[in-house]
Amino acid sequence: MLNQYGKNASALLLQKKSFFEENKMHVEKQRKIAQLYTAQPERKTCKNCDSLLDVQIDFTKDSIPYKACRTCSHLNGAHEDTTEFCQTVYAVDDEDYAQNYTPADRNEYEYRTASIYLPKAEFLFTALKSSGVDPHKNAYFDYGAGSGYFVSALLKLGLNNVSGSDVSKSQVDMANRLFPSPRLTCHDINDNHESLATTKSQVVSMIGVLEHLKSPRKALQRLNENPHVEYIFISVPTFSLSVYLEMLDDNVFHRQLHGGHTHLYTEDSLSYMCSEFNFEVIGQWWFGTDLVDLYRQLHINLETNNVSSYIKKDFNKRFLTFLDSAQLELDKQKESSEVHMLLRKKNA
Repeated sequence: MLNQYGKNASALLLQKKSFFEENKMHVEKQRKIAQLYTAQPERKTCKNCDSLLDVQIDFTKDSIPYKACRTCSHLNGAHEDTTEFCQTVYAVDDEDYAQNYTPADRNEYEYRTASIYLPKAEFLFTALKSSGVDPHKNAYFDYGAGSGYFVSALLKLGLNNVSGSDVSKSQVDMANRLFPSPRLTCHDINDNHESLATTKSQVVSMIGVLEHLKSPRKALQRLNENPHVEYIFISVPTFSLSVYLEMLDDNVFHRQLHGGHTHLYTEDSLSYMCSEFNFEVIGQWWFGTDLVDLYRQLHINLETNNVSSYIKKDFNKRFLTFLDSAQLELDKQKESSEVHMLLRKKNA
């Protein structure tokens, strides 16, 4: 199995300046989603294993209560992400939601593809080769493709049989305008993951997708039942240090666990998922932004406290000297805020 840890944070810091400079705006948007989410019915069962959740609330963060599943350790928001919630967050507010992921121009698109998504594609490529698979002999389908960044990255590796699908029409249309020929299609948010059941691709990717689905278990079931699918490449957010930082301050944007992310994975809940759906992990890459989140929280609080420019500069200089190395230690312990996994279906 291919194990990989760590990733340089410089590209993320450059591309997420808005989280530092426009914190108030992001907090306001976060709270609108939280208000909608907490108006939904109570969640009775775990998003990951479907076991009954305890009545007890484990913690409340920015008005949202959370429960940790005692069966698989998955972290669940205490309300359901209903059809109404999903349509409002991802479909009805399509253009507004897409602003977080839409590049201003082609150069920005290419930079984001190269700095964020190409390393993901390279990891997938390497993990397949490490398992004795020729990546060029497979077809690839990216579910929840957004603006097509991962599809673009796969194409840059010389993989030609690549397609994708997303619920956001504005993102799909934008991506298809940037590709030489259209690669993405739009699917309905309520189609019961039909494209996962019908794709003939051997490799299906879901990059930052499972945590946004109303029914992630149904999506995994669809993949499990599709005889053409052999490999599943996922990236999911995890219950990590970042969440504990968010518990401390409701006035700094909660990037990891907020209204749009209603549940988070753990190493144990992922193991439970793989066991239940008969998946084998053949590659994993742990890296996170916990130290970036700590840096951002301190930076914003220093700004709020009106410290001098000298102190701000001194803080930035000190923190950035150890940010990557400190994060790497978390990553090695599988305590990072994100993990990529290449799964092989045991029944394929």
